[in-house]
Amino acid sequence: DAYGLPVTTGAASALEAYDRGVEGLLGWDGSALELFRNATAQDPGFALAHAGAAVCLFLEERFAEAREAAKAARAAAGAQTERERRHVEALALLVEGRVGDAEQAMRGHLAEYPRDLIVFQRLYFIWFWQGRFPEMLDFTRALAPHHAGNSFMQGLHAFALEQAGRCPEAVSLARAAIGKNPRDAWSIHALAHALYEMAAFDTGITRLPPLIHPCTNLNWFRNHLLWHLTLMHLARGDYARASRLGRAIFERAPSSIAGDLHDSISLLWRLALAGQDVKGRWAPFARIASERLDRQGLLFHAAHLAMALAAAGDWATADRQLAMLRDRSPRDRTGLTGEVLVPLVEGLQAFAAGDYRRVIERIEPLRPRVIELGGSRAQRDVFHDTLLEACFRVGDMERAERLLAERVARRPDHFWKTRTGRRVAPGVN
Repeated sequence: DAYGLPVTTGAASALEAYDRGVEGLLGWDGSALELFRNATAQDPGFALAHAGAAVCLFLEERFAEAREAAKAARAAAGAQTERERRHVEALALLVEGRVGDAEQAMRGHLAEYPRDLIVFQRLYFIWFWQGRFPEMLDFTRALAPHHAGNSFMQGLHAFALEQAGRCPEAVSLARAAIGKNPRDAWSIHALAHALYEMAAFDTGITRLPPLIHPCTNLNWFRNHLLWHLTLMHLARGDYARASRLGRAIFERAPSSIAGDLHDSISLLWRLALAGQDVKGRWAPFARIASERLDRQGLLFHAAHLAMALAAAGDWATADRQLAMLRDRSPRDRTGLTGEVLVPLVEGLQAFAAGDYRRVIERIEPLRPRVIELGGSRAQRDVFHDTLLEACFRVGDMERAERLLAERVARRPDHFWKTRTGRRVAPGVN
């Protein structure tokens, strides 16, 4: 294949389609599934292409189809090379929801085949959703020599650097990657994160739009890049502009895609924290959230569903969701559902209800552990900022000033730089 790894296929056109599918998956291109399916149409025994299609279907939450594609990949790989069998097995385990087994298989596979970047990308996102950012950074550093000049690896490494607080290095590496591949969406994303954490809001507002514009086939991830642009406006204090962008990007056609939903809900909640009136805008997202209570495997996702339900005042569904999470807690071997997610949801519900002392009681002890729910620093801010705003609204000024000093020292957003004991319209519902 394009990475010099063994591939079993008798059709050159199938291999060409597969290579393009790999590039698409690495670059968040929405055509990747079609390309993998094109490859299997030309060679039904092309195991790696079946596995690539399985991953794409899994990411689209088409889980039954994804498992069928993984089954086809396993069947085809049985008589192929060890590299192909191990590649297929690692991805099939992920698609089947066996995350721990998939992680172990991916680690072993990459020790032998460090140029198998598709497998590494999936391992990277397993760790992302577990908040294991040091491991992401260590592994990108270890694999980088095997991918010299590859923009996708540079983008993965740049984001891991940003999450470690090494933002100038992240900016430099992300810019180098974008220079090589202007359609490398993850590198653009890494740059957006680093500029945001450096409080270079004006730079982000100027530079991000021309970088995002050429990325025309990203599906929901293009909206995520625009969400980052919106955060720049919000952080510099242009609340009206941020609100208008939110309406244009997320509210014209509310989406149930998890990534879109996180961004939609989080943005409305942040606007409300800043005192903006968004009461009439919650209903479509609460309706979608109520329809996704059977898809709460990702704890970060469950927390966002809770935000939408509580902010919209759909307390019957909010209570049902919380009961489901409490019921699930004893079966969660990691302990995260009961120890982190449930008290966080209780705190978010309390904020929506105006019970700010309970917000402090439930969320403050979680501060060191929120990272375990996954998501980036920028994404997790919404939980920490809820606690901080609750302190102001209840008049706990000693605690508020202590947390505020930490917040402003890290990134001086306009709202927090200017936050005092003045009254801000309470509630998010």
